[in-house]
Order: sequence, then C-alpha cells, then structure tokens
Amino acid sequence: MLTSLPVELILKIFALLDWRTLLVCREVCRFFCSIVEGDEAQYEIELAVSGMVDGPLSPFTTSDRLALLKERNAAWESLRWVESQDVPMMRGHIWELYGGVFAQSSTPDVLHFRQLPSKYRKIEEKTWRVTLDMHVRDFTMDPAQDLLVLIEEPTPSPNANATTHSILIHLRSLTTGDRHKLAPQPAILVHALDAPNDGATYTLQVCDHLLGVLLIRHEDTDAELTIWDWTTGKIILVIIQCSIATFAFLSSRFLLVGSVFDSEVNIRACLYVFDMTRLSGEMVGLGSDYFCAFLWPEFDLRTSPLNFSIRSDPSPAWQPNPEARLPFSTAPGDRLFIITVSLLNSDSFDSYDMFVSADTLLSHIETLPMEVHSHEIKWDEWGPTGTRLMQSLSQHLPWVCYVFGTKFVSLAEPTHMSPQTLEIRDFNQLAMQRDAKVQGGINHHVRDTTVIRKVFADEIHTSLPYRVIKRTLPPRSSSQPFFTAVMCSEDSLILVDVSTSRAYRIKCLSNSAPPSAV
Repeated sequence: MLTSLPVELILKIFALLDWRTLLVCREVCRFFCSIVEGDEAQYEIELAVSGMVDGPLSPFTTSDRLALLKERNAAWESLRWVESQDVPMMRGHIWELYGGVFAQSSTPDVLHFRQLPSKYRKIEEKTWRVTLDMHVRDFTMDPAQDLLVLIEEPTPSPNANATTHSILIHLRSLTTGDRHKLAPQPAILVHALDAPNDGATYTLQVCDHLLGVLLIRHEDTDAELTIWDWTTGKIILVIIQCSIATFAFLSSRFLLVGSVFDSEVNIRACLYVFDMTRLSGEMVGLGSDYFCAFLWPEFDLRTSPLNFSIRSDPSPAWQPNPEARLPFSTAPGDRLFIITVSLLNSDSFDSYDMFVSADTLLSHIETLPMEVHSHEIKWDEWGPTGTRLMQSLSQHLPWVCYVFGTKFVSLAEPTHMSPQTLEIRDFNQLAMQRDAKVQGGINHHVRDTTVIRKVFADEIHTSLPYRVIKRTLPPRSSSQPFFTAVMCSEDSLILVDVSTSRAYRIKCLSNSAPPSAV
C-alpha cells in the first residue's frame, strides 16, 4: 500500500499531484489528510483557487508564499489598502495601464512610466521617463518583454493628391526607448493604407510575439485589423471590413473579433473566432474565413447599437519577467472577457456589459473538429448559462482598464452625491465553490437569473454566478476629489479624478491597513 512507503517518498509523490487530486486524497484517510493540510499541498490548492501560478525559484519558501498569497486574498476580500498616493494627470492625451505599469504622456514625445508596487509580490515602486525622437499618436506595452509599441503621429503629406499612406509602428525597449533587441531591422512595422488616417482611432494589443492593430476611421471607410509577428515583421492576417468593431486574443492560437451587422430580420452582434495557425499573411473575409462564431441574440427593431468593445487583461500569454523572481502571478488561463455594447433604445442611451470567461469560449471551440469552417454557435448553446449580461453600472470610456483576471471593478452610481461605492464583481468560480463550504461564505454570491427586456427581439436570461465585494468611500468634502472612474491591476486600484485637481489616486492593497484608510 502507498501508506507503507517512507513518508519522504509519499511527500514527493504528493508534490507531483494537481490540486484536484490533492482534494480527493484528503478524503482517503487521516494520514493523507494531514499531508494535504501541510503547506506544500495547501499552497498548490490556494494557487488554483486564487487563479494564480507559482513563480520561479527564489529566497521565498513555500510557507512564505502561502502566507503572502493568503494575505493578498484577504486584502481583496476586504478592499483594504496600505498605501495611497495621488499622481498628477499630465497634459498629454495618451496613457496606458498594463502588466503593473502605469504610463502617461506629458508631451507628444515624452512618456512617463510608474511601476506599481506590490507588498505581496515584493515589487518596489519605480518611475522613469523615455524621451522619443517622434511624436506619438498611440502606444501599448508589455513590461514582461520590455516592449514598447509606438504609433508615430503622421506628418502631413506635401502632396495633397497622394494615393498611398502608411502607419509607422515602432518597436522599442520600455526601459530605454531604444530599438527592442528582438525586433526586426529596422525596428519599424510599416502598414500601407489606401486613405489618410487623420482622425482615426487605434486599438493595440500584444500577446507574446503577436501584435494586433485595429484602425477605425470615422469616414465611410472600412476598418482594418492586422495581426503581426512583431519579432519577424511578418503579417499573420489582415481583415478589412466596415463592421469590425473590436478584437482580443482569446489564446495564442485563436483571435476573437467583434462585429455588429444586419441579419435577415434585425441587427445582431457576433464574436468571430479565427485560427491564426491556418493563416499566413493573407487577407481574410470577416464573414467567410472564420473558424467559428458565437452569435448574440438579435436586437429589438427599436434598438440601434452604437459601440461594441471587448476587454480582457492580461493577455493569454502573459507571464512576468522571470528575472523579477516573483513568488506568484496571475494564471494566464483565468481571464474574464467583458463585452460592452452601447446602444440607442427608444430615444434613450443605454450600455450593457456581458461577462464571459475565456474557459467558456474555449470549451466550445475545443469540441469542434479542427477541420471545421465557419461554424456558428447559437446563443442558446453558450449564452444563457455561460454568461452574465447586465446594464452597465457606469460609462467606461475612456478609462477602459476595469478588468484584471476574473475581477471587474467599477464605481456604483457615480453621482455628485456622496458617498461613492467601489464595487468588484469577481467571476472566479473556484473561489465561489470554496465559499459555499464555509458558513456564511455565500452572503455576497449572485446566482439568480438576470433578465433583460426590450433590448433584444426576445427576453434574454443569463445566470453565470459571481460574487460582489463593496466598499463605501468616505463622504466627499471640499478638499476631497470626486472620482469618475476606477481601474485595476494585479494588486492595485487607481481612482480617476478629472475635476479641478486632475489626478490618479493609486491604492496598493494590504490586509494590514485599517478599514477606514482612504
């Protein structure tokens, strides 16, 4: 029998087991239960329930990591923060929050970066600035790869009748602003256009070696989505279609593209999935070359969609720089997608958020044969139990960094009346299952069905469970700012004040902070 083996050997065997098997072993006998209750096994279980993965070897012992992880989880449960600082909002018009780094511009050619500290992952705050040799129209970054992606502000062409135009995308080091060491030579991606890009909006996303750039122009021209391998300069795919509204990397293989189009009767939204391993630099059709598509219900005849967006953070390939030797970090698979549709409904403007996990979408994709082509997944197959569709608590634009991992953060009822309430909706299903086993642990779980009427052609029911964490902010005084939005990172919250003080209030979570800390 296994129990007859030396204890040292049993411990080594248990160290190879995943968290699900460990929970089964705990029920076998008291001896196995005592092993599973040890720090090694408990850390494995806590990582899984928290949606985290273990970090590389470092001076942190397993007991150290377990204690830090439990403290971090307790801080999120109570929404307590130990540090709070106000960072002035600079006069530049662009900013970004990704990978624990907050960046903003002061002038068109200067970017300022702030690495957000973390008590639980032993990250020190660091600030730096990068002066560039160009004016920047937009940018994104990936701190784990020391990558800074810059779209150069186009200069007016001396030839007013020019028929060719281009976007210059620079690949730089995040820390120095110099050419990125993995970028091709020259470290510039050139994207040719058939029309000027004046007044265009850009969406940029990085997923490991992949770079996605969505260009939407406000004239009657098609939107253009291009996926590059930024390390080689090669184009993976190009989609040109007027109905493209948004995109996101579902995995390193599958690309999610959101579109709103006229169906046979009503307008409907759709999430197209493209298999990037099947494509090699070719132009594809949005409505014909996709792998599969998740169909939304048709909108009511009186409803006119205006905006459609997908947000998820971090990317599916995200992992911190191993040189940082962090004790743990967010698991790349535990991600929540928030799909927001803004619409005009009977002369009123409304916004709705759909919450769906990456696992829900991927589980449907994985059941399909790999040779499938343009397969449609009906709403009733994936939506009612796999999503939660709700009216938005507040308008997100332009502060769109409101999701990280499985958490969505917002300011409930943000009016000029005080107090304001900070609310987190956490769609971590494993954590909810554990809560259900603790007396009083499900008080803040939402499991009932949300019903949406008079927006779609039919009444829509969704029931993906989630839990709610709230904290009321102190009453506003004449010296206190009024926050209009909130953003989140792995261990931090950023409250946005666009009033006269114009500042970002950064709050670093800590379970040791007093509950009244502001």
